[in-house]
Amino acid sequence: MSRTPKISDDRKQRNPRKPMALDPLPEQPLVSILISNFNYGAYLGDAIESALQQTYDKLEVVICDDGSTDGSPRILEWYRSLDRRIRIIYQANAGQSLALNAAFHKSTGDIICLLDADDVFMRDKVRRVVEAFGAAPDAGLAVNRMLIVDKNRKWLGEIPLLSQLATGWQEPSMNICGPWVLPGLPPSSGLSLRRVIAESIFPLPSGLRAYADTLIQVLAPRIAPIVAIQAPSSEYRVHGANVAAVNAFTEDRLRNLVVWEREIWRAWCRHMLSPSATPLNTAGSETTPTLMAYAYARFRSDPRSKAVYQAIPPDYFRALSSLFRWYWRASPLMPNWLFRKSFAFVYGQTRAKRVVARILNSSRSDLRAWKRLFELIENTRRQVSNLKRKAGLKDTAGCL
Repeated sequence: MSRTPKISDDRKQRNPRKPMALDPLPEQPLVSILISNFNYGAYLGDAIESALQQTYDKLEVVICDDGSTDGSPRILEWYRSLDRRIRIIYQANAGQSLALNAAFHKSTGDIICLLDADDVFMRDKVRRVVEAFGAAPDAGLAVNRMLIVDKNRKWLGEIPLLSQLATGWQEPSMNICGPWVLPGLPPSSGLSLRRVIAESIFPLPSGLRAYADTLIQVLAPRIAPIVAIQAPSSEYRVHGANVAAVNAFTEDRLRNLVVWEREIWRAWCRHMLSPSATPLNTAGSETTPTLMAYAYARFRSDPRSKAVYQAIPPDYFRALSSLFRWYWRASPLMPNWLFRKSFAFVYGQTRAKRVVARILNSSRSDLRAWKRLFELIENTRRQVSNLKRKAGLKDTAGCL
């Protein structure tokens, strides 16, 4: 039986990683925009147009079509006939990871920008990425804010919803117990990598047919610092047929999540077993239950779900941010119907989640405004007090 490595609980034994040393970029680096597509013909044209219309034009667009059965091949060939910067690969349907692997293998850029076939880049996205890497030469991952839009590109919200974009060298503060995603990291179309960092992560595991960007979110911040682009630079389209951006989960989707979660854990363990990483102890097995396995049991109303939960190794919980840890600790107390609803809220893109995010962001803005007002009042009070004190000193001097 194969074993799943487990991080030692003794943090004092940890050998902190140092960020990968990066060579300077060329003055005008080549940027490769990688697109993986499967039956997104309704949106593919928008994605390609947004890549070709960038204000930074030293780029190539490498598209791997993952066995589409809609009109995607016709769209791809039409765009290839218009612009020689487009490079196209066709393969039998094998999943997102292998499609991205093929596109990356074909690419030659110094910088890699990921673009989902149903998303859109804003015109200055690539220029901002190049400038960000130029301003932060030690950074290997660039992240940008994204707008959440509907299928007609009508505004719905922003990513990140509840957090700030991560920036700087994050590895020393990251959880070493599991494949932790930093709060606020955007999905694929908000991620850009220096090529040498991408080479440390690719090829992506073949079993990760979806959520391939999660592995990049997990590994890249452990290899090099992050540079954040605060201006929204890409659009995340929610259209009802998304692989990841869903507002409801089914048993089939949960079953797939169980498989993909294991693939991410395996890849993370391989990365952490590299010579410069934290020591690992071997414990558990490939059949050890995970959080998604527990969620799958709950969605099926499996009477054994409690036993599944109790068998989850503590490292799975330690690898979570505090908010997610609280949710999973509370989940056994929820009836199945409430668990399903809450799971969709926590892991999906529900309307309720966007409304809550708007309220919280508005509250933060209001709090900042009140804080600035109170600071202004306090500064004014001090200035008035100082003026009165000086006037008093002058009067005293006059009497003398």
